[in-house]
Amino acid sequence: MPRPDLSSHLTPAPLTVAAVAQKLGISPSTLRTWERRYGLGPEREAGTRRRYGPAEVEMLEHVVRLVRSGVSPSDAAKSVRESQKIVAASEPTIGQLVEDAQNGCSEALQRNLDILISRLGLLRTWNEFIGPAMRQIRYPAEGNRPGYAPRSLLTQATLTVVHEIAEQTQEQNHPAVEATPVLVVADDARELDAHVVGVSLEWEGVPARVVTVIVPASDPDVCAQDLVTLIGQYRERLAASTVILLGSLVADRDVVDGVDTDGAHIILVGRHRCVDAAPGAIRVRSLSACVVEAIEIARME
Repeated sequence: MPRPDLSSHLTPAPLTVAAVAQKLGISPSTLRTWERRYGLGPEREAGTRRRYGPAEVEMLEHVVRLVRSGVSPSDAAKSVRESQKIVAASEPTIGQLVEDAQNGCSEALQRNLDILISRLGLLRTWNEFIGPAMRQIRYPAEGNRPGYAPRSLLTQATLTVVHEIAEQTQEQNHPAVEATPVLVVADDARELDAHVVGVSLEWEGVPARVVTVIVPASDPDVCAQDLVTLIGQYRERLAASTVILLGSLVADRDVVDGVDTDGAHIILVGRHRCVDAAPGAIRVRSLSACVVEAIEIARME
C-alpha cells in the first residue's frame, strides 16, 4: 500500500494570489492570466477575492512543473485537467464501499480503502467515506443474507489498512519534537475509531495506546469506579498525560469525573456527553479535532 499522508486531516487555510505566487515562484499576474485564459483559478462568486484551496494549489504546482520542463501553458493546463478527470473517475465512492461490503468482496474493499487513504489520508477517508458507508449499511431494507455481515467486513478491511499504516510508522523518521504519550479509551462500539485515532497520533510522532473497556451499561458487574481505577493504572504505567474518551464513556458522569480527578488532560469525543461533568475537559465532535488537540497537548508537555 502506498505510504499515506496522515497529516491531511489538517485542512490548510485558503491562500491569496500573492501567497500562491510566492509558493510557486511565479508572478501574481501570471496566475491571473492563467485563470483568465485556461480557467486555472479557484471557484468564486463575483466580487469576492481569490482564495486558493489545497486542490487548486496542487493543480497549479503540476502546471508550473510542466511549463518549466518546456510544455506550453495551454498544453500544460489541458494535460493537468485531463489527468484530474481520470483520477476523479477512478476514485472509489461511498456507494461502491457499501456495495462491496454487501456482496462480501473483501479484496475490492481492501483495494478501494488503500486508494482512498493514499490520496486523502486516514482521517479524511474515515470521516468522508468509511463512517458514511458504515451508517448506510447498518439497517439494510431486507436484512442481510446469512453469512454476509457487511459492517463486520468493512470493519475488518479498515482494521487491516490501519494495521498496515501502524507498521509503517515504525519506519517513519519523526521530527525531533518530544511528545508525551496519549491513552485512548473506548467501549466496544468505538474500538475501531480508537485505533484510527491512535494510529493517526503515532504517525505524527505522538506515542499512543488504545484500551477497549466494558462499560457499566452493558455489564452489571462493572462499575464506574472499576473503569476509573483501570484507566488510572494504564495512565501511570504509560506515563500518559492525556486521556481520550470515546463512545458511551463520554456520557458517564462518574467515569468522566473520576478520570478528571486523576490530573490528566481529558478529551471527550462525541455528541452525547455530561455537560456539567469535568468542566476543564476538551470537548470535540470529530476524530480529526480530537487528534489535533491531542497532538498540541502532547507536544507542549
